Formats: sequence, structure tokens, C-alpha cells
Amino acid sequence: MNPRNAIAIAAVAVLLLVAPRAHAQEVNLANLDAETANRVHFRTGAEYGLVAGAGYSRAVPLADRTVLFGADLTMPWAVMDASDWRLRLSALVPIAGAGRWKLATSIAPTLRATSNDAGRLTGAGMDVGALAGYYAPRWFAAGELGFDWEIATYVAHSDLYRRTVFAGARDGWYGAPGGNLRLGLQGGLSFSRFDLVLRAGKLRDIRGQGPALPLYATLAVDTRF
Repeated sequence: MNPRNAIAIAAVAVLLLVAPRAHAQEVNLANLDAETANRVHFRTGAEYGLVAGAGYSRAVPLADRTVLFGADLTMPWAVMDASDWRLRLSALVPIAGAGRWKLATSIAPTLRATSNDAGRLTGAGMDVGALAGYYAPRWFAAGELGFDWEIATYVAHSDLYRRTVFAGARDGWYGAPGGNLRLGLQGGLSFSRFDLVLRAGKLRDIRGQGPALPLYATLAVDTRF
């Protein structure tokens, strides 16, 4: 393996393990309608680290269903660092249901960044997922399955890296055909125009190995208006 490939692999590994993540939509599908089309949510918990995020979404009627489009920003809070963030656009689409039993899919183009002494990394990816469970107006319980795929990463090496590791390191985009799987549960309570949602589950990469923190657990508050 030549030095350039080794550097790219190491850089992408750092990005996949360190950059903030909090993927899945937390929403009671029983209350997904156009009457309270706007939503604001706040989320915190442990997912590859201690993270916090906020976002906005809007329910939009399309054909015979209501699709939830959104955007959110997530950052770590154990050590506040404005250079370590994740920005995501998302769409949650209910695709099937029988009474209160519902199935939905989600897709979320994602941009994330992190930096350290070695340099600056910016990654572009895609998160896809599915939710299935029992959704009542006052509460819900569901399983979630998802895959967070890192498509490409832009690596900007620092001067320190070039001086101490590899003087010929080149900045640029590197393909990153890897990602992380998640499998978990989520449940929530709905009251007035608020949802309180707890998620928990396991994380694995495509080789079946877990990160340093192999479990995740997040708590979200969502308000509809």
C-alpha cells in the first residue's frame, strides 16, 4: 500500500469514528399530518460520543401520503468544538400501514466535518433507514434499522502532518466505500403538541465490528405547531 492510500484510509477512519452522529427520525407517525405541519426538535445523548442537536421539519402532503422533510445540525458537547459538526437534510416517508401498525423509510444526505492535528476532514454521505412499529396518538414503540454510508471525504492535511509524517501528502477527495449499521428500538410519549422520544441500540461497521462506544442512546423533545 502506498503512503497516499494509507493516509486516506487513516483519515477516513478518523472521520467515521469521531464525527458527530444522530441519525434516525424521532416522530410519532400517528401525529404526522398537515394540521401541525411544522416541527422543531432538540436531541442529546450518546452516539459515537456525547452529542446534542437541533432541527426543523415540515410535513408536506404528497400524493396520498404525508412526507416529513427536515434539516438538523449536530455537534459534540463533552468538548465543545465548532469545527466538529454534522449537517443533514432528510425525508421521512410512510410507506405502509394497517391500523396503528406502520412502516416508514427515511433518506438523509449528510455533510460532516472534523479536525485534529493531522488536518481537516469533510465527508459527504447518505443515511438510509426504516422504522416499523405500533403508533397510537399518545404513545408509540418501534424498531429501527439504518445504514450510514460515507461516500467520499475531502482531506486537507496540516503542515504539522507534512513535517512529521509524510511531506508528500496531497489534499483532495478520497473515496470511502464504508459505513456503519445501526439496529435499535425507539419509543415515545405524545402530549399536547409535544413528543418525548427515547432511542437505544447497537452500532456496527460493515465488517461487523463495533466502535469504541458500540451502543447508542438518545433523548429527543419534539414540538409541533
